[in-house]
Amino acid sequence: MNALVCDVGGTNTRLGLVEKGVLTSGSLASFRNAEFADFNSLLSAYLWQIGRGRVDAASIALAAPVGPEGATLTNHDWTISRAGVGSVTGARAIHFLNDFEALGFALLDVGLLETVVLRDGPEAGNKQARRLVLGAGTGFNAAALIIDPVTGHPVVAAAECGHTTLPVQGEEEHDIQRFLSKGRGRASNERALSGRGLSELYAWCCEKAGTDPVLQGSAEIARRALDGSDGLAREAALLFARFLGRVAGDLALAFLPLGGIYLTGGVSRALLPLLKDDPAFMAAFHAKGRMSGFMEQFPIAMLTDDRVALAGCAAFLAAQPGSQKS
Repeated sequence: MNALVCDVGGTNTRLGLVEKGVLTSGSLASFRNAEFADFNSLLSAYLWQIGRGRVDAASIALAAPVGPEGATLTNHDWTISRAGVGSVTGARAIHFLNDFEALGFALLDVGLLETVVLRDGPEAGNKQARRLVLGAGTGFNAAALIIDPVTGHPVVAAAECGHTTLPVQGEEEHDIQRFLSKGRGRASNERALSGRGLSELYAWCCEKAGTDPVLQGSAEIARRALDGSDGLAREAALLFARFLGRVAGDLALAFLPLGGIYLTGGVSRALLPLLKDDPAFMAAFHAKGRMSGFMEQFPIAMLTDDRVALAGCAAFLAAQPGSQKS
């Protein structure tokens, strides 16, 4: 059996082919969504590129809440449907997953993934322990991998954590909340923990300093924050790290992922040196009152592998009842 696996984000789409249960490296490709009118056009271009007319199955991770027939992307104006995918690929079995649900399935074997360890923990090697993946890129989300203690089957608890309310404390952060809430009614996690969020945190830092923003986009802000050439960019990046640590700590207490917390997303990865070396992230993660000591048990690492969601789609297919690798 061969299967198509796709990771459809708000900005880019990555694709690959699984043959006999293995994601083949020669089939991997990435496309910018803005270069195609719709997902079916992108899919056709990929199949033409790899010389395939049809596949047996498809597992597609989408940056959106998914239903049985597909989804409309949260951060791009595409609607992806079962009928459309079937017409392009000929696949008999088509599965839609939330993108973080796919990342959760990838955590079944983190030894196969490229990671940078921020902190080890006593249960890091325990494959039965829960694991959590969360991260900021075009948007923000998280998902937990749970192994059923009776059947041993993996279950991923998908969520839409980017749209929950940003946790703030203290006068300064309430002013940030006011800034991020303008015209929106409230500030969600995603308003701070995303590419646009980092830009808005930078804009708030500029407003507070009485100056106009001069840096354009999260990539430039992250770069200038890390090289120390812009103090306001550094301040914005430290705010980002603080909010990320606090939200990660909240989710750790919600799911108890003693097997590990895995960070991902383009913005999170861009700020990896700061998350590792500056205390802002870890301090916020640990600041849980009488549970602060307990927080030290959670291993934390950064996923640096662009293939993670594709590996998760492949793992999801392998976990299906009656799946065959031949």
